[in-house]
Amino acid sequence: MSTDQQPSRSVLSRRGMLAAGGAAILGAAGGFVLASGKDASVPTTSAPPAPATSPPPTAEPGVPAAPVILPFYGAHQAGVETEPALFQTFVGLDLISPTRKNAEATMRLVTDDAARLTQGQSALADTQPELALNADRLTISVGLGHSLFERIGLADRIPEQFPVIPRFRTDAFEEPWSGTDLLLQVGATDPLTLAHTLRMLTKDLSTLARVRWSQPGFRSNAPASMGVASRRNLMGQVEATHFPAPGSEQFATVVWIDDGPDWVVGGTVLVLRRIRMLLDTWDILDRPVQETVMGRSLSTGQLLGDGADDGVSPFDAVDDNGLPVIPADAHIRVARADSLEGVMMRRPYNYDSGMHKGTNDVGLLFAAYTRDPRTSFIPTQRRLARGDAFQRWISTVGSATYVLPGGVAEGDFLAQGLFA
Repeated sequence: MSTDQQPSRSVLSRRGMLAAGGAAILGAAGGFVLASGKDASVPTTSAPPAPATSPPPTAEPGVPAAPVILPFYGAHQAGVETEPALFQTFVGLDLISPTRKNAEATMRLVTDDAARLTQGQSALADTQPELALNADRLTISVGLGHSLFERIGLADRIPEQFPVIPRFRTDAFEEPWSGTDLLLQVGATDPLTLAHTLRMLTKDLSTLARVRWSQPGFRSNAPASMGVASRRNLMGQVEATHFPAPGSEQFATVVWIDDGPDWVVGGTVLVLRRIRMLLDTWDILDRPVQETVMGRSLSTGQLLGDGADDGVSPFDAVDDNGLPVIPADAHIRVARADSLEGVMMRRPYNYDSGMHKGTNDVGLLFAAYTRDPRTSFIPTQRRLARGDAFQRWISTVGSATYVLPGGVAEGDFLAQGLFA
């Protein structure tokens, strides 16, 4: 009987050809939350990004809807501008033997597998191909860490938009949630599809790279309230209510890198933060205090003072005593960007890892996508570390940064120009 340890001869041969491709070529010739606020100049939306393909027709009762297949090839990697997945896992890997040949072979393999899996086709050496059929909104994105460039001798090719993120005074990092050579970001509607996809990717890469950590996250499948698309996190807060509309010029300006080496153009920088929620102490606060700390209504997610008939921005509104409705140290005021270059696209995912030191280990996997962290993430996080009241009820226990290369054309592989 066929097993994972006994793939067919033809599969092994193809896999070997892909992994050896790099050698053959070389022989012949690698905050937390930021909202612009309603008075800012950045057009914002609370709706989710438009899917890359039209949704399928409504299925008849009792008949499953056809999966929505998102394109793999294109100017950008999927999983950033596409609609957020219900389930998303981030996997950090390190090369077992850090050489350019192995780095290139890794990119060839993961590109081939991703191109197949996202289209509902089985990956290399897949002995359960039926599990690959439901690729509903499945996306696979790949990121490169600083250590990869350094370990394979390509530190001089690190893009200028990919700086080292400094450690902030509120950070309380724990092992193993730090940067790795490579990142796999996999999102899907179906957790079984997600689990199978992750297994196929890591199995095919097992001779080249070792998994250091895996961080699964999830979003609610229900909107925060009727008529809105935003979701709530495990604190009950409405997440990601303001950001540039996907597909807009503002989104492109905020997210996509438009200059530099060809392999990075069309890409972005991902800052992934693991933020533990200190719910035992947060739950002690009454509702008005929680709203004051955040600067938002818990029930609607709106800024405090929003919706008034006087036309005054919530950030300028004062109460009957002349005090700001949104306090100076409220999270949303401190995090607020004052220009387009300070904005970043946020994707918060909840995580629940059971118990940690006698309390629930729950929180956010906060993914910030930006064309340049030097003008967006870093200044924002400095402000938060310096004067955000909310920092008392969270603890940033992990941080990792990756450059996500631009998209790929059929017949090429991700970050191909890096190895030229």
